[in-house]
Amino acid sequence: MFSLTKTQHSLTIAWNDQQVLGYHFPEDGNRPFCHPLNLPGAPPLTMNEPGDHVHHQGLWVAWKMVNDVKFWEQPAQGADPTGFGKIVHQRIISLNTTTDSASITTENAWIDWQNTIHLNETRRITVHSPSDNTMQISVGLTLRATERDVVLDLRRGDPGGMGRYYSGMAIRFDNIITPGKLLDADGRTEPMDIFGKQSKWCSFTSQHPADNKTYGIAIIDHPDNPRHPTPWWVRNRENYCLIHPSPVYNEPFNLAPDEALTLRYRVVLYRGQPNAALFA
Repeated sequence: MFSLTKTQHSLTIAWNDQQVLGYHFPEDGNRPFCHPLNLPGAPPLTMNEPGDHVHHQGLWVAWKMVNDVKFWEQPAQGADPTGFGKIVHQRIISLNTTTDSASITTENAWIDWQNTIHLNETRRITVHSPSDNTMQISVGLTLRATERDVVLDLRRGDPGGMGRYYSGMAIRFDNIITPGKLLDADGRTEPMDIFGKQSKWCSFTSQHPADNKTYGIAIIDHPDNPRHPTPWWVRNRENYCLIHPSPVYNEPFNLAPDEALTLRYRVVLYRGQPNAALFA
């Protein structure tokens, strides 16, 4: 059965007293994120703040540019924050556990360095009862513009080079399980074949040295999401593996005042090889 534990700046979801998801809303207000993610009794698959990209935080949500404000990276400690924004936890709307699921619903404000709020966000994360080898997590994001127009943008460049296509939800995998194997819904396995291509889902699979078992995570794009099936932004090399649905890979989203954008994803953790039937 599920349990949900709260501390001052974090929430922990456990299944039969074994942690499966941590949700953090740090005191520094930079952004909420999920870490670790793992099957019950299994080793963590995600990584928080790796040295190469300290803004990669397990499973997180951010945006390269919102009204020309950077919400993806963060300024270095003590550096000028001009041009940067934070995704600041406002409140916990609800916490629920049942025999079949545990859910967290929160409210966040996307605030720039001048304390202007560009977006109000409602985030819902639901962990569903695991089976022996799988666990599913539903993630729902509603981003609502305040009293001004909002452009959720990207910076274009050469794919795989200096392109800046990343915006939205992403997962950074623990360096200890890199590189692994990628697979998308269309059977592509090479990073540059997947990069920028539309597909209903994408998975990462690798053997974990902690127990020598094979684990993976897939992200499934919800069929009602705008621009479904989503383009993907991926990396798969030693000490750097990431999968990320990138709905603004080709063009930005534009929101009028008080207009909302909703994005939904299913995240599947599994033991063994990826099962396309499970991701359908």
